[in-house]
Amino acid sequence: MSGGAAPFLYRPSSTDRMPHASAASAAFGAPHLARRPKNLIGDAYLEEMVAAAAAAQQRLHHGRTSLDGHPHGGEVLNILIQFAERPDESLSTNYSDLLRRDAPVPRFAALLAQRLKTPWPSPSDSALEDASSSLDYSDPFSDLPPVSLKPTHTDEAATRQRELLRGHIQQLQKASQQKHEGVAIDACGKLLEIFSPDGPDGSMHPIAEGKEGSRANSISVSSERAGSRSGESRANEAAVFMSEHGMLPLVHMLSSSDSTRVNLKLLELLNAILQRGGVAVCETACLLGVIPAVLRFTEPHLPQGTRLEAARFIHTMCTRSVLTLQMFVACYGLPALVRLLLSPAESHELVLFSIDAMKSVLDMKGHSPRNDLCRTFVELGVLELLMHALHEINAKHPGHAERASEIFLLFSCADTVVKAQIATRLVLPGLIRVVERPHEFGPEVVLKLLRCIKHLCMGDASHMEALQRAKAVPTLVAMLKLTQAQAHAMSSWAEMRNVCVNALYLLCKISRSRQEEAAINGVLPPLQALIEQGSPLKQFALPIVCDIAKASKRARAELKHHRGVQFYLGLLATEFWQEAALDALLVWLLDEGAYVSKVMEGPQGVQALQGVMDCGNNSFVNMLEPLRQIVYNSAPVNRALGKLAGHAGVSPFVSSLVKRLRHQDALVRRLLLDIMTSLYEHHRSPKLLVERHRLKPVLTDIIENDPGVLVQNVASRLFRAFEAHDIL
Repeated sequence: MSGGAAPFLYRPSSTDRMPHASAASAAFGAPHLARRPKNLIGDAYLEEMVAAAAAAQQRLHHGRTSLDGHPHGGEVLNILIQFAERPDESLSTNYSDLLRRDAPVPRFAALLAQRLKTPWPSPSDSALEDASSSLDYSDPFSDLPPVSLKPTHTDEAATRQRELLRGHIQQLQKASQQKHEGVAIDACGKLLEIFSPDGPDGSMHPIAEGKEGSRANSISVSSERAGSRSGESRANEAAVFMSEHGMLPLVHMLSSSDSTRVNLKLLELLNAILQRGGVAVCETACLLGVIPAVLRFTEPHLPQGTRLEAARFIHTMCTRSVLTLQMFVACYGLPALVRLLLSPAESHELVLFSIDAMKSVLDMKGHSPRNDLCRTFVELGVLELLMHALHEINAKHPGHAERASEIFLLFSCADTVVKAQIATRLVLPGLIRVVERPHEFGPEVVLKLLRCIKHLCMGDASHMEALQRAKAVPTLVAMLKLTQAQAHAMSSWAEMRNVCVNALYLLCKISRSRQEEAAINGVLPPLQALIEQGSPLKQFALPIVCDIAKASKRARAELKHHRGVQFYLGLLATEFWQEAALDALLVWLLDEGAYVSKVMEGPQGVQALQGVMDCGNNSFVNMLEPLRQIVYNSAPVNRALGKLAGHAGVSPFVSSLVKRLRHQDALVRRLLLDIMTSLYEHHRSPKLLVERHRLKPVLTDIIENDPGVLVQNVASRLFRAFEAHDIL
């Protein structure tokens, strides 16, 4: 005992050991008890009392109605009095009253039963109860309907059915012990006649299609067949089979038999029992080792019928309950799921069973290591086989094709190791082919595989390079270019477009080659439409369009076809995107100055650049440097901005620039003076420019009062230029 305390045991002392018990036992025919040691503990002491009382009761039963004449009669009476109920006990029987001379002789069995209803007190009972409560055994088949002692017609049928089952089970056990193939096949055939719900051929329900197919398969069997034979009065045959230990010879023969005929019959019988039984039957079968015994029958060299029965068993284990699913995985069942994808039959049943089981494994509830499960599947080579299966079953089994795409989606959410295996030449081209043919595959299949591509784009740079080699960019662009009629024909078109734009954004973000590839394949029109419509996808489309101007000459040639300069000028009035648009115009201007300047010197360009001077403070500061370079490198744009117009004969751009010279940032003031210097140097009427905008007092004030040394230097140089050209 923990804590140093010894358990309580009743040990009578020398004064209260009651030698009467031994004497009475010897006197009334129990001499073996009289010879027992005197240091008896509680239970042994009670045994002596009971034996002595039994001997006394037997003596009374043989006609001696009184104990007065016996030398030990008083001693026996004293013994029985020790067991009399106390006033505070639950029973009120007084055993001294039962032994009165005028009282009838009691039946000792009834008396003892009444006595034993009172609990035997012991201080250690509570501790022992807590320790043993966790060891209690609960029979999963204890709720079987009992057979009545006076059976009705229904009970007789149930009894006959059980006896028939017992006979067949004994025959199966005999076949297992003697390894007799003929007896085994005969026993399996007779049992199949009982368990097969659809006839002697043992055929099962087909696999359901659709989103809820897997769950429906696991629920329909138990819900349709529970108690369907003869009602509640008849015992469940599968549960009776388990309670009669029929599963043990079945598992033993599956583990040891090499006969194809025997194995096929055993598997058919096993599937019929598991389909017929409930969750308890399946879980008990797992505990008896049925899973490792069956997994060997998934090998591709075995006959197709044997593999099909093994696949049906695996499907049952993976869809019946969480416990059976966990046991299947724990028994290293994942390789069997992959083997089912090898050498499938034309009916694709093996593939369908495997896909359902894999989906159940990856959707396992609780604290399942999904990422490790994905890694295990990938190491077993499931990706290539599953992609091939998806293409094969799509036409006849679109529901399972969708489940296969869901499995790929789960793989794409795993870690980099799993994603790297998806982004290989064995898997990725097949994935891209599905996206290329959205009307051949279901919209849900295409959508899920588009999400796979998006998840790959969020991984390593090597994954994006693999996608580029697999022509992912043209495929995504083609999806965006679907006509209005084609788009409306697909129920998930809006979500597909969202995923496509996101994936293109990630692919083109830092790669000039992929930006060029997107432009060449026609990404500009759909993206421009999204931007002009004000779609929420605008935030992903705008960076792509703005970066295309920086990609290459070939990409900018595509921009020319779609009025790229005008588009960028329009973006200068769009908050948060003026900087990106102005940078794109600058890059394009430096490469093709004549073409870009021709558009920018027009009214739209001048008005857009005027807006730069009027925009918010942060954007204004960031756009000054690209604006300075545009004014410096493009004489037509320069003259257009400094052109005097209106009744006052002033330039709106220069007027806004002069107002901005009061900016608190010295760097901003210096950049503004640089822009003014460029405007002055390229102006057709520099004297009018200075006079109309009163630049002399502005520069004088800066030279005398501005705290920035560099700002004063730029202002001084411009002032000296005025003097040199006899402007003042």
